[in-house]
Amino acid sequence: MTNFHQARDAADTLIDQLQAFTANPRYLPRFFDTFFGLRTALGSAHERFVGSHGTEDGDRPLFATVFDRCGQATKMGVVLVPDDAAVSRYATTVQRAIAAMDGPGVTSARPALRGALRLRAPSTRGALAGTRSSPVAEPYYTSLVKLFPVEAVTLYPLAIGIAAGHAVLRLILIAVIILFIMALRWFATQDEEGGGADILAIVVSVVSFVLYAAALGGFGYLPGGPEQTGQFFAFITIMWVALIPFTVRRARR
Repeated sequence: MTNFHQARDAADTLIDQLQAFTANPRYLPRFFDTFFGLRTALGSAHERFVGSHGTEDGDRPLFATVFDRCGQATKMGVVLVPDDAAVSRYATTVQRAIAAMDGPGVTSARPALRGALRLRAPSTRGALAGTRSSPVAEPYYTSLVKLFPVEAVTLYPLAIGIAAGHAVLRLILIAVIILFIMALRWFATQDEEGGGADILAIVVSVVSFVLYAAALGGFGYLPGGPEQTGQFFAFITIMWVALIPFTVRRARR
């Protein structure tokens, strides 16, 4: 659990970063009002937070929330470039840190689906201190699970049962499942801080499902019949699913 001291130190680091931005000529005068307003609001929230909690409070989930929100904002500020989109995302994370210090209940404001299936870029430890260390890649099996559309694999047997041997209806239902994958992962692969969807991950998930469906005869059979079709596409599917996370993870670096 995160304690009060850690949460307060994280907030102090974020305040110092905002203070530095307000004095940085790169951001003046275009973003001065944004940073100055955030700095003032953050300072007020910090005073209320420190005034309403003490070291005797011990560990609380609220402290972990404050630590996390301030850490996210500080990390984004480390790599901030002076353009409208970057400043807007940074302002959003700072406002979440302010909301966390003003009280619990705000942590559920972010949709639970957003970011759930997004492949994480290598993280940088020590962001609160403003230092960089070796990037830590997301575990291979985590990437594998996120890239393979389990939701579609669950729906496919139902679609086959509904089609009941009708090829056209089967293809229509497969197309519906593909649209479902794209719609679900369009939201689930969006950046939690307001970024766009991960198009590459969506494409990989769709291809994975298409190969899976082909292995089960969803698009018809090869000249060798169902057995050859299943074995051929099963081999391709296994190789694809096993190797594609390495390619996607490398593209994220």
